[in-house]
Amino acid sequence: MASTPISIELPDIPAPPPLPSLRQELRIEPGAPLITGAPSWNLFDPVRHAFFQLGRAEFTVLSRWASGKMDGIGEELAAHGLTGEEADEAFNAVIEFASSNALTVEPIGQEAVAAYTAQRAAGKKAAWKWLLDNYLFIRLPLVKPARFLERTIDRVRPLWSIYSLIFFAVLALSSLFLVSRQWDAFLASFLYFFSWQGLAAYGLGLIFVKILHELGHAYTATRYGCRVPSMGVSFLVMMPVLYTDTTSAWRLKSRKQRLAIDCAGVATELMIASIATMAWVLLPDGTLRSVAFVLATTSWIMSLAVNLNPFMRFDGYYVLSDLLNVPNLQPRAFALGRWKLREVLFSLGDPVPEMAPRRLHRGMILYAYGTWIYRLFLFTGIAILVYNVFFQPLGLILAVVEMAVFVFRPIVAELKIWYEMRTRIFSGRRGKAWVWILGGLVLAAILPLDRSVSGYAVLTPVGASPIIAGEAARVEQVFVSNGARVSAGDPLIELTAPEITAQAAATKVRIAQLQLQFGRAVADDRDLSNRSVIERELARERNKLAGLEKRADKLILRAPVSGVVSGVAPDVHSGRWLEGSEVIAHVITPQNYDLQAFVREDDVWRLEQGAGGTFVAADAGGPSREAKLLEISTSAIERLDQPILASSNGGPIATDKDGDLLKPREAYYRVRLIAEQGEIGDEDYQIQLVPGSVQISTKGRSFAGWALGEVARMVRRVI
Repeated sequence: MASTPISIELPDIPAPPPLPSLRQELRIEPGAPLITGAPSWNLFDPVRHAFFQLGRAEFTVLSRWASGKMDGIGEELAAHGLTGEEADEAFNAVIEFASSNALTVEPIGQEAVAAYTAQRAAGKKAAWKWLLDNYLFIRLPLVKPARFLERTIDRVRPLWSIYSLIFFAVLALSSLFLVSRQWDAFLASFLYFFSWQGLAAYGLGLIFVKILHELGHAYTATRYGCRVPSMGVSFLVMMPVLYTDTTSAWRLKSRKQRLAIDCAGVATELMIASIATMAWVLLPDGTLRSVAFVLATTSWIMSLAVNLNPFMRFDGYYVLSDLLNVPNLQPRAFALGRWKLREVLFSLGDPVPEMAPRRLHRGMILYAYGTWIYRLFLFTGIAILVYNVFFQPLGLILAVVEMAVFVFRPIVAELKIWYEMRTRIFSGRRGKAWVWILGGLVLAAILPLDRSVSGYAVLTPVGASPIIAGEAARVEQVFVSNGARVSAGDPLIELTAPEITAQAAATKVRIAQLQLQFGRAVADDRDLSNRSVIERELARERNKLAGLEKRADKLILRAPVSGVVSGVAPDVHSGRWLEGSEVIAHVITPQNYDLQAFVREDDVWRLEQGAGGTFVAADAGGPSREAKLLEISTSAIERLDQPILASSNGGPIATDKDGDLLKPREAYYRVRLIAEQGEIGDEDYQIQLVPGSVQISTKGRSFAGWALGEVARMVRRVI
């Protein structure tokens, strides 16, 4: 029996559409090796003056694409270790890269033009988005210096010689040594900046130095055959900053040449600094010496403090990038940093974004975290600057935009990625642990855990009586010590004043003489006429003697009230001289204590009369007391009447001196409490003025409520 063949109809698989041609002006050039040591190539787009670094797979696809020979590309990718899905992914990635960067030539026709226009419109940012991203950083090209640089480069070529390097190195070291010999005079020159003439000179010097800085980059790039298409000015936080476009330096295979271009600006400023510093040493006082000082300080400070900063895209960043041989260091380091953060937090097991030596891998991750921390402080500082410089409410709006765009937007973008990965995150053990941790943090934020208000306080015995000599005297004997119980009238310290003793002795002699004259006046008619005069003078001398005796009696210092002796300094001993105005000791009645506290304006509204509190001394060995709130002032204090709490005396309240007055820098309200009554131990008898802090009980407040209140108060101040 003959068998009938079975025919199977296969579905028609449409052929892929032909790839559009690459633009003919694109060039592929050999580049520096990758961080793994593999070869690389640079794709140069002369229209946009942009460079793209290519690996082996990208080079293979683009080179065959440009030649139109796409047959056999799979075999060539396989020869380089890419097969199956990996080869397809690499091929599709190159196609997407070429399309997104407009590297292809669209077919001629209305549909193609419309598609290309739509593509450009889709990629173009809206005006408000552009302003959000660029209102603090705007770049304006001013000149195209390529021809000028090529014509004049021979005039500066000697600066790259070894002799020039030795000369400026010796000049810099010599000038710094000579300045160190006149360091006080050099520092005193800074006072010149505190005038409009000094500020103008500094501004002109800065412009001059920065122009030469950028020319240093431009000439060095030109020396190595790199074209400089533009130079101009960038506005960073409304401050003009010059720039030079040296993008073509990525064409150079030599890392040393790229480093030379990166360091050329700093090297130029250091040359200027060495010349200007030596000029300051040699020139006499006058205008030229001031100009030299401006150029020297501007160059040294700007070179070391600003240009070498690797966390912003200044010279230091590009130097670090070339030293590590990692182009586009920041985005690549950020990708590694985000990957490491997710692995530490959630242990997802995702592959590393790019392979690199272990040491470099760790360094890039640390660099990413360091840059994020630096930018957090930098952009927060810029937001505060914008808030204070611009008029309100514009300053507040710009500050909020600054924080939203440069601080919160990257955080929100990462959180969106976490949300998309939520299934994987919450399926792991660490993800589940984070659910509990975040839940606990949210609960802690909404619970009214803050149930007290703190303030700076001074504890004072209500019945404290100061012991003061009243006049200059010498200590003869001390009868008591700190902690001794005394009754009213008990002698404490005996003092003597030689001046009083001498005056009393002279007065007694004078009284004796007058009494003798008065006795003769009764028997002698010649003295009888002077009797009334002698009587008046005798009465005056007796009154004077009585006053001196009272003063001498007061030099025996006695307890004015019954209580406990406190505050007798160890240096109050026999033979010491006292000025008379200082407090030698106190006699206190320790059953009652007054507590003066100072509370910030943001917290005083939470206080209620009758609330309880606890005083804790600043000294760890000092007393603590339970207290009750009695009074709350209705207005902020204008001066601080407790100097022991002032910052100028080592206290916690920041103050400024206005003559003899201490004015707080912040708004503080005075509140008065009465400390707990009752007998106390001997260890507390030393108390006179005890600084510390007080915690006053209030109604509970949550952290979320506090944050919303702070934001509301800030908005009210602005509006």
